[in-house]
Amino acid sequence: MGVFHWLLQLNSNKPEKRKMPIVRKIKRRAILINVSLIFVSTIMALVMSEIALRLIGYSPMYVSPERDHFWQYDPLLGWAHEPGQQGVFETQQFRTVVRINDKGLRDRLHSYERPDDTERILVLGDSFAWGYGVEEPERFSQLLEKSMDVEVINAGVSGYSTDQELLWYENEGIKYETDLVILEVAGNDIGDNSQQLVSSIYYKPRFVLENGQLILKGSPVPKTNAQGRLTYSLSQRSALAYFLVQRYFDVLSLYGRTKSNSDQASPPAATGSSHVTEPFKLTIALIHEISEMAKSRNAKFVIVTTDEWWNSPSTETYEDFIDELRTEGFLVIDVPSMPGFDPEEMLIQGDGHWSKAGHEFVAAKIKAFIETNHLLTLAE
Repeated sequence: MGVFHWLLQLNSNKPEKRKMPIVRKIKRRAILINVSLIFVSTIMALVMSEIALRLIGYSPMYVSPERDHFWQYDPLLGWAHEPGQQGVFETQQFRTVVRINDKGLRDRLHSYERPDDTERILVLGDSFAWGYGVEEPERFSQLLEKSMDVEVINAGVSGYSTDQELLWYENEGIKYETDLVILEVAGNDIGDNSQQLVSSIYYKPRFVLENGQLILKGSPVPKTNAQGRLTYSLSQRSALAYFLVQRYFDVLSLYGRTKSNSDQASPPAATGSSHVTEPFKLTIALIHEISEMAKSRNAKFVIVTTDEWWNSPSTETYEDFIDELRTEGFLVIDVPSMPGFDPEEMLIQGDGHWSKAGHEFVAAKIKAFIETNHLLTLAE
């Protein structure tokens, strides 16, 4: 009886053992189909989003070729020119030749010591000073040198903000014996001075104001990690990726402004320039520092401005900024407001930097300003 019962039970279990592998296969196939459908749907959604964004005018992130050709990582400044580098800098709008001297400047090599009976000008600034889109001899610095019979050292670096220009001047620029320092300020400096990551990948130093004092943060400047490099690479190739990265940083910026407004709910500590509008305080404090450093070296100080890419995170305008610079006592050459300035002729169309004609205009205005204000003795 026991053996019979065992055989009966064995026979009854056989069909179930045959069915189990079939059930598992069906379930596994269903899971694979669902995963595949999700994957294909996601890819299609991404492709359609990419197409839609491009149709309505969005594009991948533009990366200026000079970043890859002439920049290198710098722990103090974020990036700097690679000494001795040279090559062709070409975009859709222009083709120029660039050479970097052994001290990392787009200029001929200058000694630190001033030659006898020669007055010197040092130019600090970003791509406008660097000569973005024009040949080296066509820049306002070289035109000024030729027309005034002075020596002009051009220390412009594309992408630099006022904070980087301050640090370069403090660590390298003061080694040059100069009679006049010209600081070129572009419209995007206002917003960029409060940032530590620009163009989604390039880290830079950043100052903050604490009790009226400039405090350097993020030094040494961190290198971009693998995730940052991947994001940067995708942003160059995909309008969708770049769009999402921009929205991410918009949210971070909004959070930062909200937090800042909350922190400033109580009366702020005195900063030495109590009438300066809040969005301009940091930039003007940086400019004051450069000015005082120049004065300590017995050099005069002038600011040359352009409103291109104005990015103040507030309702204040470029004109408000110029007014506050002048209220602070700075000598300012406001290029866009100068009589005779013609954007159609003096800006590279489709780009926004000063053209060859623009540099000629700026050089002439600086020369006249120097002579009118008696900023150099030999030039009088």
